[in-house]
Amino acid sequence: MIEIKRLKDCTIEEGVEAWNTGFEGYYFDAATTADKFLSRLVNEGLSPHLSIVAFMDNKPIGIVKNGIREFKGQKLAWNGGTGVALELRKKGIGKMLMEETLSILNEEKVDYASLEAISDNVKAISLYEKMGYEIIDNLEYLGLNGILANNHSDISIGDYKVERAVPMQAGAISFYKGMNPWQTQWQSAKDGEALIVKDANDNPIGYAYYRRTFNSEGKHINTVLFQCEAEPEHKDQEPITRYLINEVFSKFTEDINRVIPNIPIGKSKLTHSILKEMGFTSMTEQVYMMKKL
Repeated sequence: MIEIKRLKDCTIEEGVEAWNTGFEGYYFDAATTADKFLSRLVNEGLSPHLSIVAFMDNKPIGIVKNGIREFKGQKLAWNGGTGVALELRKKGIGKMLMEETLSILNEEKVDYASLEAISDNVKAISLYEKMGYEIIDNLEYLGLNGILANNHSDISIGDYKVERAVPMQAGAISFYKGMNPWQTQWQSAKDGEALIVKDANDNPIGYAYYRRTFNSEGKHINTVLFQCEAEPEHKDQEPITRYLINEVFSKFTEDINRVIPNIPIGKSKLTHSILKEMGFTSMTEQVYMMKKL
């Protein structure tokens, strides 16, 4: 007998066990601890009220983490992970979890539900398609480490102004991509930094937001770029995008790790193509799926 509970009605230990059991043998090590589990819920805006845990004989055997954000008056839900115990996969439990999730999202009057799936995970993608999700884009998790010999230090944007800002300000720009995957949205980088390019009339024509990480000695070791976009159809769209990438990564002169999580290959085509040209390589490939509720 399978029982499904809201995460808010479970103990932290049950949530952690459900996650670790559900992601055993996954494509990468997704194991968590109580501290990491709680931290992720808080930092990424995942909701214990919207998330669910499956039990069999009082033992946690599956989980779905869910969150909701609003963009331009619409509610967008995202799936922060769906997992089922290894020995119980292919027994319909994943379908039960997704049906319960969609029921909850409908109760919350969500407009769109989104999720990502590893491109090679054909069975999961098939299940989501049966639940009404459609693939709307392909995603790449990109990385590039070390100092670049060709460090692009000569990139310029002429007389345009560049302002330092916070990611929330980028989220207010008219061409901000609030329907891109949740990991790339400004809320996931709220403790980070932003750059905004403006024209002579003080109109935003480009933005990027990112987070830098420093070690205990204060040395810069890592930068994550969440979004980098120029105004569509702007005559200088490409140089603006190149300039922002170059500035975010300090002209590639530092020996650091550089990461771009889940950039949409279609919806952020120009940014993706420039990053690949600069030497970024794919670490993980996923599909981005969405369902209109």
